[in-house]
Amino acid sequence: MGALVSARTKFRRVLFTRQSIIAVILVYLVVAFIFLNPSAISWKLNLYEKPPVIGPRRMTNNPPFPPLARRIPCIGPRGKLLSQSPDDNLEEVTLDIPYPTPWTGSYEAVGIPKTWTTIEGRYGPYGYGEQEQSYNRSKVDWNSTDWQMLQKQCFTRNARRFPQGETIDDSMMKHSRLRYRDPSKPPKAPQWYEFRASRRTAIVVRTWRGYEYKDEDLHYLRSLVVETALKSGGEYQVVLLVDMKNYEIDIFASEPNYLQALQDSGVPPEFESMAVLWDDRLLDTWYPLVTERRTMWQVFQPMQLFALHYPEFDHFWQLELDMRFLGDAGTFFDKMGEFARNEPRKQALERSMFQHMQKRIGDYKNFSSAVNRANNGSANLWGPLRIPDIEPIGPEPPVPHAANDTFRWGVGEDADVIVTAWCGDVRKTNDWVFRHWIGGFAAERDTPRYWCPPAIMRSSRALLLVAHEAQLVHGMYLPSEATLPSFALWHGLKLSFPQHPVFHEREDEDDFREEWFRGGPEASIDGLGPNEMTMPNGMGMSFWWQSRWPRAIMDALEGRQLKEDVKYPYLLAKKDGKVYVPNMVLHPVKHNS
Repeated sequence: MGALVSARTKFRRVLFTRQSIIAVILVYLVVAFIFLNPSAISWKLNLYEKPPVIGPRRMTNNPPFPPLARRIPCIGPRGKLLSQSPDDNLEEVTLDIPYPTPWTGSYEAVGIPKTWTTIEGRYGPYGYGEQEQSYNRSKVDWNSTDWQMLQKQCFTRNARRFPQGETIDDSMMKHSRLRYRDPSKPPKAPQWYEFRASRRTAIVVRTWRGYEYKDEDLHYLRSLVVETALKSGGEYQVVLLVDMKNYEIDIFASEPNYLQALQDSGVPPEFESMAVLWDDRLLDTWYPLVTERRTMWQVFQPMQLFALHYPEFDHFWQLELDMRFLGDAGTFFDKMGEFARNEPRKQALERSMFQHMQKRIGDYKNFSSAVNRANNGSANLWGPLRIPDIEPIGPEPPVPHAANDTFRWGVGEDADVIVTAWCGDVRKTNDWVFRHWIGGFAAERDTPRYWCPPAIMRSSRALLLVAHEAQLVHGMYLPSEATLPSFALWHGLKLSFPQHPVFHEREDEDDFREEWFRGGPEASIDGLGPNEMTMPNGMGMSFWWQSRWPRAIMDALEGRQLKEDVKYPYLLAKKDGKVYVPNMVLHPVKHNS
């Protein structure tokens, strides 16, 4: 008995020595640091990386999601509920004058309102004209505005509307989740079945270190946050994805490095909290098999990593700073998404390859009927576009042949990629400078693939992750404008092109219109786009990657003096001493030199 007591006494002495107590405290502090410090999120991910989940390879044809509950009003930059703050609302009006007919696309088909606005009505809520005595809205201290916090508060008010009911991590930007890939682990990517639907979309605006933000950029970014994230009750979230070009400091080596880079990024203070930084070092660790990663070639690599590390979004819009929405931006994205959701899969690719020119072919119903006739009631593509390098994940068609489908397959299904301009067959295109750039595929340049410039697109998480896996594991690559459309088609995922209204400065030149229409569906040999794939010069388009006209439209709208060789845009209407512009999207609007 005495021996037992002695042993217990010795055990207590060992257990409660100073060294053992210090050891326990140290372990406690380390654990607390890992789980409580936001900057240690990468540690958490490494410690508790989920084991592989085995699931079905192919998706199934699931019923559509039910509508979300009613949107709950959110607080805007003036500290008031947007539903009770007229100063926060853009002014869209109707005028008793004829509304212009788009060169291509349709207001009615996509559901975009035929409204007019002035420059003050459009950007007045976001600071335009606030230095003028005539400014009749309450002013905002923009430098003290925290747009990420406003987005978080909005989502919190609406959290119960969403399936996961989570809250936004307000440290998710300043303590980026992006990190280098661990080379000791086998390259792999999460699969589509490992995620639950969140019913949320990230609007990712691309920018870079050294970008000179003008007032018009600030007005544009503020309008995006209010009209998408705040007015939708958190269905959207706006993010700045910042390329730290030629930055010497290793931004992912430590938290102080990252915070220093954030200060050096040039992002205005009001947007810092919604910025996510990346650099070429990050891409080097994730995509060593793809050695060319300049933006013109691989614009989606950073987006792929964003989708990998921020999986709380179902969809990801990629936007550019040189866009301007001349109507409510949230309404535009809502309508583009609704059109894509309601579009059938049958002949979706074919419709995306022709221009819907109302003055040549009538309304969208007539346009779709013409495409159907050109395809003899069938389709060039039914299910995945088969190539030996890809094992598809998309669902099987409900019937063996497209001719037997009554345009029902895919209706109610969210599109995996929404493109914003026409698509083309890369193998038939002669004027695209990147058409021969492809690698990692068995058939090389003979691989069937499609491009849809510009790379302003919405992608599903599943699509971005299969592109990520193909580049990480197999070294497959192709140019930016072809990446998402091609991977979507190879995997049997849904593609949609809602033909939003686009105008051309040479509106009255019928011969020039024919050069773009190229006979349309009725003259097509195979029903898969015009017989001639080469497109004319697009300098005069209101939305096109190479156009100069959008700058002229904005300059005229703001009352600036136009260059001598630039005509006053016919789209603008003058009434009661004000200049009005129709509802459309402009791209690119480059800065005046």
